[in-house]
Amino acid sequence: MNGDEDPGRPILLYDGVCNLCDAAVQFVLQRDREQRFVFAALQSDAAERTLEEAGAPDDLPDSMVVVDERGVHMRSDAALAVARRLGWPWRLLSVAYLVPRFVRDPLYSWIARNRYRWFGRQTVCRVPTPDVRARFLDAEEPPRDPIPTTLTSEDAHVATGLGLGTLPGRFLLVYPLVFMLPFPLTLGWLLGVVPGFTDSALATALGWLSGLHARMMQPLVAALGGWLTGETPSFEFTGSGDGIASYLDVLVDLGIAALIALIWWLWRRAKPITPLVADVSRVLLRYYLISIMLSYGFAKVFPLQFASPGPDRLMQPYGDSSPMGLLWTFMGASAGYQMFGGAAEVLGGLLLMFRRTTLLGSLVVVAVMTNVFAMNVFFDVPVKLYSFHYLAFAVVLAVPDLPRLVGLFLANVPVAARDLRPRWFDSRRGRWAIGSAKVALLGLMLGTNIDSSVDRMRSSGPWAPIHELRGIYRVESFELADGEVAPEADVEAEVEAEVADDLRWVRLGLRPPWSATVQYANGRAQRMRLSLDDEASTVTLYDRSLNEPPDTPLALERLEGGRLRFVGVFEERPIRVTLRPDESESLLTSRGFHWINEYPFNR
Repeated sequence: MNGDEDPGRPILLYDGVCNLCDAAVQFVLQRDREQRFVFAALQSDAAERTLEEAGAPDDLPDSMVVVDERGVHMRSDAALAVARRLGWPWRLLSVAYLVPRFVRDPLYSWIARNRYRWFGRQTVCRVPTPDVRARFLDAEEPPRDPIPTTLTSEDAHVATGLGLGTLPGRFLLVYPLVFMLPFPLTLGWLLGVVPGFTDSALATALGWLSGLHARMMQPLVAALGGWLTGETPSFEFTGSGDGIASYLDVLVDLGIAALIALIWWLWRRAKPITPLVADVSRVLLRYYLISIMLSYGFAKVFPLQFASPGPDRLMQPYGDSSPMGLLWTFMGASAGYQMFGGAAEVLGGLLLMFRRTTLLGSLVVVAVMTNVFAMNVFFDVPVKLYSFHYLAFAVVLAVPDLPRLVGLFLANVPVAARDLRPRWFDSRRGRWAIGSAKVALLGLMLGTNIDSSVDRMRSSGPWAPIHELRGIYRVESFELADGEVAPEADVEAEVEAEVADDLRWVRLGLRPPWSATVQYANGRAQRMRLSLDDEASTVTLYDRSLNEPPDTPLALERLEGGRLRFVGVFEERPIRVTLRPDESESLLTSRGFHWINEYPFNR
């Protein structure tokens, strides 16, 4: 130690060639207002003398050591000793002393062991700048060679957090694979574009194997539901992914994954997870997310998931919309915004196709799915379970690079490129075969999604022919009778006036072939399902909670000038209604986009 230095000042010894350690020193220099600390690189003679005088143990770590009046502090104790002297608010970090050392030190050692791989290193120790030179005990020493460090091929895998072989690590590896079943068998639908595949034995076998998973899971889910609730859950498809059966299915998946992870850990706990196992599981997870992102993305790139607000939706009072209905109207009102969101999902899926862009792809998917999950939660869309899992799986793909991301974006230190470990098929022939298979699979995914989206655009989307009855109609006359209503009977105005406001129609919005909205004289609007039979000239309006229309169709008569007449039984009452087209335009669908707005057009 230099004779001019106060022996009472704490000395921070650090790895002088480690970018992360250098960033830590800069952090302390900027926040050590009272200039308590002095510094020296572990590679220096000053550090060697300091450790010898302090009686440091032989198992000294090569990352960070603090020497003060209390002795030699290593690993997590060294980091906390620094935080304790930096003042507020950094002193609050010292509460981590309450955490046992056997918990803190493994985490510290894991980061220290991988610091070169994540954050890189310099060729020689950095020379301190003139303004802080006096605080470095080794400032006058010539540059020293770095501490020799051996990085094995296994280190790259340990850096992912999977090579530790812990029970939680194995569970996190197994659970996504259990959840995504029967994937990848479900990719068989991509071959539907191949002529003759649908009727082939292979298609039948894939369908049977995919269905086998459901046949095996349903008894387990039913048994768990009966044990927890006393009732067997319904497996009927309702369009919701958040039914009780869905939550029970996730519980069963968690139990199966936990059991597999426990057996695996007991069997192989002395050995880490092999790189091949980790690579295969990571590839399966990537392609699962790719299939999801492309499927959902193309349903928005071709604006199909959120339909443009039709006459039935435009007639519905704003306050009568459910949160989910409001979200669907918002997304459907702008095809451009919907396509933008879909393009982001497709981009994330495409980037996941390649190892070199997997990190970027996972970050794109994390951003996209965070927004999707937030909308599902705050607008009560019943796809919360699935969207949360897709978000979590994208995070799993990004976690191995988390230290590098922290170093780049938060610590402002240079980070090393990730070492892409050679694959087990790393030969020219193997690379050619896998590359060809990847191109073929990508072509099938893109081709099938685009083909099915184009078909839907033509059959039921924006490119489909607009039905002649689509539109909003005003009621010219309405009759509610106690008995049967003859289609040819005239409707008198005074008879219509006698009908109660909560029964009398004033407007009707038709959106064949799916839905309609009836607006009553009291202001209430009822959105209903619509069943239209053009050949029989009948229309059935019925409650949205029913899956099948009741056997009470209304006779449809087309009159001159686009007018319509409905005659029959509606909600167990005979009615006779005459309607005329309402030519007024909705502001939501007619306003459009304007580059120049002299005033905000907020209505």
